[in-house]
Amino acid sequence: MEIDNLTERLKYSLRKSEVQQLASFFSAIPNGTDTLFELSLSKNSQLAFHAAWVLENCLLDNTSLLDVHADRLLAVIPSLQNNSVRRHFCKLFKTWLESNQNKLTEWIEARNSKVEGLIEACYGWLLSTDVPVAVRVHCLEIMWILSNQYTWIAEELPNTLRLIQIDSTQGVKAMVRRIKKTRAGNGKA
Repeated sequence: MEIDNLTERLKYSLRKSEVQQLASFFSAIPNGTDTLFELSLSKNSQLAFHAAWVLENCLLDNTSLLDVHADRLLAVIPSLQNNSVRRHFCKLFKTWLESNQNKLTEWIEARNSKVEGLIEACYGWLLSTDVPVAVRVHCLEIMWILSNQYTWIAEELPNTLRLIQIDSTQGVKAMVRRIKKTRAGNGKA
């Protein structure tokens, strides 16, 4: 399949198996993940969602590609409007943070203003009832990881957890319980 045919296929409904197959195709072609990244920013919401979903599968299957795209993710996440793309990009960035905790201090120092923009976006989405739970979960996990680097986040996170549970859905309450349980081992809950 050539790139135009692959791109055209992203415009229509996909099953998980098709997403995995497309991820394999895009990973195998030169600049395939770059193409998916650009398509994920499309104004066509369905195309953007499908491209982000396929990109997630490409990058999670190849962590060296995830390393290549970490700075791009950091740069675009705060400006994303499409919640479906937010979900995939935040998951990718959270995964990258988890696997690179040993070098975060230096990495953050070199990108401090962009990281602060990401924190602002994640914090806003975390508190927004208009943002789907899946996006909020990934934002919370990003904040939790970054709380090791930012003292103010570590101090504010317990209060934020209490705040987001007020008048929240069962899904949000379950999210907070799960995060508290899984993150309690690191002394923050």
